[in-house]
This record gives sequence, C-alpha cells and structure tokens, in this order.
Amino acid sequence: MAGDDDRYRLVVFDAVEDRSAVRDLFCRVLGLHPTDAMQWVARSPGAWPKPLSAGEAKELLDGLYDLGEAAEAWRLDRFPDLVPPRVVHDAACLEAGFRVKGLRGEPTHWVPWDRIELIAAGRIDAQDEFRPARPPGFAEALATGVFALFKRPGVVQPRRRRADRIIRDPTGEVIIVRRDPQLAFRIAEGKMNYAALGDRLRPSAAENFPLFLAELCARAVLASITPTTGALLGRGDIDAATFPNSQALLDYATHRLLWARYRRDRDAELPTES
Repeated sequence: MAGDDDRYRLVVFDAVEDRSAVRDLFCRVLGLHPTDAMQWVARSPGAWPKPLSAGEAKELLDGLYDLGEAAEAWRLDRFPDLVPPRVVHDAACLEAGFRVKGLRGEPTHWVPWDRIELIAAGRIDAQDEFRPARPPGFAEALATGVFALFKRPGVVQPRRRRADRIIRDPTGEVIIVRRDPQLAFRIAEGKMNYAALGDRLRPSAAENFPLFLAELCARAVLASITPTTGALLGRGDIDAATFPNSQALLDYATHRLLWARYRRDRDAELPTES
C-alpha cells in the first residue's frame, strides 16, 4: 500500500478558464466520467478530494501548466490538516501575542504574533427558522366549531399558517492558523466572550466581532489576510465573503493557506537584484 511519501493532493489556485480542456485532462489521467470531472472543475479553485500517485500528480501538473492554470501538488504528509479546529470562546489580543482561555478561564493556548500564518474570516449563512404557529385557545376553537357546524357564512376563520418563518442573518466566523506547530482556531461571532475589548465593548456580538477581527489583523502583521477577511472589515464585496456553512469556510482557509505557501516558495526562488 502506498504511503504518504508517495501520495499527493493536487490544488488548483484560480477559477479554471478552459473548463472543457481541464475536464478532458482529468478524464484522461484519472479515467473519470466527464460529468464527474466537470462537477469538480466547475467548483474550482480548490483541492482535488482524493490522493494521487506521484505519476498522476505529475501528469496533471504538466497538463495544467500547458493550459496556463496555476496549480501545485503536496505530499500527503505536508498537506495542511486543519480539522478539527480548536473552538475558542474566550480570547484576547495582547501586546506579545494571542491568548486563548478555556471554559473555566484557564489559559490553554498562547500564540506569538509572528506565529500566526493565516486569518480567514467570512459570514456563515444561517438557516431560516420555522416555529409552529400558536394553537387556538379553547374558546376560539369552540366558536370555530360551532360556526362550522351551522355553516354560517362569513364567520369561519381562515386556517392559521402551519409555521412562522424567522429570517436569520449571516453570522461572522474566523479561522486562525498558527505555525510551528500547526493549529487552527475557530471563533464564531455569537459564541465568543468579548470582554478583552475593554472600554470598546459594544452591546451586541455583531458589533464586537469586527472590532475583535480588526485588532487581530492589525497585530498579526506577518499573517496572510484573506480577501474575505478584508471584506468583513469594509475592504471588499461582503457578498463574496458569505459561505453556506462552517466547513466551506474551513475549506477556503485551507486553500488560501496553500496559496500563501505556494506564493512564498515561488518568491523565494526568484533571482534577487544584485
């Protein structure tokens, strides 16, 4: 059985321009049905969900290079695994680093600012809630029954709605990735203690979350800040920063982490001016 040292994960960094050509490439190399290949190509950029052999990864990379598509392959033992992220309910941005507390107030993690590698924030769609309508009281039910029995026109009340729809707004969430060792932290807007904001504390979580996020980004000066994070701070399209669920944001964070590493390694190989 192949080990992690000869199995790879492929990542495409940008939306595919020539979808048909990339679909045909994946079909030829991996023996896929065209429909299955196109479903993934249409969702790109992203990581191919299954490990590949060294030969498959090389053939796909060569083909993507010829098509002008930015891509890279990582050995499984080097591919970042952010699952499961540590859920944070109490944290503070201090002068020297990011401090996380446990449920009883005990310190659980301390991250110097130069160890934070990525900050990926977004809005998570909340499913609308449907609450059962209030059933009629005894007197109301009795009167309705009597009116219906004698078929008196115009007095039978229309049937109540089965449920009341309560629309939920998207909520903020952020994934924080540290390096050496690699860990991922998850903070959800409505499940966070913002007491560390001090005199800047606002009445609602929706107001406190962007304040906390802005301070986090300002202090982690070496971290890669995703475009969606900038959008939540007023520097981009907020609609483009909305994800269907928390897993989608985590997948996005993994992709942006790989892109940051790819760009860093690429820049390190560029010749410097003498």
